[in-house]
Amino acid sequence: MILGHGDDRYLYSREILADFSSNVYYKGLSIGLVHHLSTQLFRLKNYPEANAQSLQEALAQWHEITPSQVLATNGATEAFYLVAHAWRGQSATVVIPAFAEYEDACRVNDISVSHLEWSSLKQDTTFATELVFLGNPNNPTGALLSVDFLQALLLNNTTITFVIDEAYVDFTHERKSLVNSLDDLPNLIIIKSLTKTYAIPGLRLGYLLSSTDTIAKITVSKMPWSVNALAIEAGLYIVAHKEQLTFNAVDLLQDTANLMAALSIHVKVMPTQTNFFLCELINGTAADLKAYLVEEHSLLIRDASNFKSLSPKHFRVATQTPEKNALLIKGINAWMEK
Repeated sequence: MILGHGDDRYLYSREILADFSSNVYYKGLSIGLVHHLSTQLFRLKNYPEANAQSLQEALAQWHEITPSQVLATNGATEAFYLVAHAWRGQSATVVIPAFAEYEDACRVNDISVSHLEWSSLKQDTTFATELVFLGNPNNPTGALLSVDFLQALLLNNTTITFVIDEAYVDFTHERKSLVNSLDDLPNLIIIKSLTKTYAIPGLRLGYLLSSTDTIAKITVSKMPWSVNALAIEAGLYIVAHKEQLTFNAVDLLQDTANLMAALSIHVKVMPTQTNFFLCELINGTAADLKAYLVEEHSLLIRDASNFKSLSPKHFRVATQTPEKNALLIKGINAWMEK
C-alpha cells in the first residue's frame, strides 16, 4: 500500500501544527544523532556495506545473540517483504486489525492470506498456514500480548513460522520483548524498527532477528546496499548511545491516558498499552473529521477506516506534547459542536 498510511502531511499545502497520525516518538530525533550524521556526509561518496555488516554485529551485541541471527533492513517494511518473498507462494494468517504491509507483502508474493480477529486469538489457537503475522503491540489498537502467551502460542504451533512485529514495544510500560526466546523458539521471527523509538522515519532503518537458518533463508532474496550509509551510521550511533536515548515510557503513557480521558467525552476510546489508541465516532466519519481538523485547525489524525475489520468511524491518535494534545481536544470539541 503506497498510500493510506499515517503522516501523509505531504498531501497538504498548509502547515500541520501537530501530527497525531504518526506513531513516531513525539519528542523528535536526538540532537546528538543529528550532529553525528552531519559529520558523516563524506560517506556518501562511497557505497555502503553491502549488507550493513557492522550494524548487524552491533545489534547482535546489543541483544546478546550472534550476528548470523540479525538482518538489517530498509525499515521494518522491507523486512516484511523479505519474509514474504522467502515464503513465496505459500499461505499466511494475519491477525487483524493489523498494519496493512503484512498482507500487502503477502499478496505481492502470491501468498494466500487468511484473517483471524485479534479478539479470537488464544494461547491454544492452532493455525493451518505456513506463516502468521502478528503485531505486539498491535497497530492500530495498541493491544499487547504477554511473553508467556506468545511462547505458549508458538509452542502449540511448532511447524508454523510466526512473524512478530515489535516496532512499538518500547512504547509500553514493561518493554517486554521475545528476543530472549529466540534460541528456544526456532519458528520465531522478530521484526524491530529504529524508526519509531528514535524518530528517524526519513532514514528507514529496521532489522530482523531469528535463527541462523531462517536469517540465511531470508537473506538470499535481499538486494545489496538496501541500508544506506547514513542509516548505518545512525544505527551504530543509536546502539552506542542507547542508554542516553531511552525515553521515559511512564510519562508518555500518562500523557496518553490524559488525552484518552479528555477525548472520551465525545468519542468512544479503545483501551491501549502504547502511546497510540483507536477512537470511534458516534456520528460522522473519520474521513470528514480528518478533513475538518486539517482545514480548520491544521491538525492531522489517522483515518483508520482502511484497516481490515474497522469501520469508516474509526480513527487513530498518537500522543503528542500536552500543549499539542490540548489543540486536538479543542478541535474535536469544535467538530462535535459543529
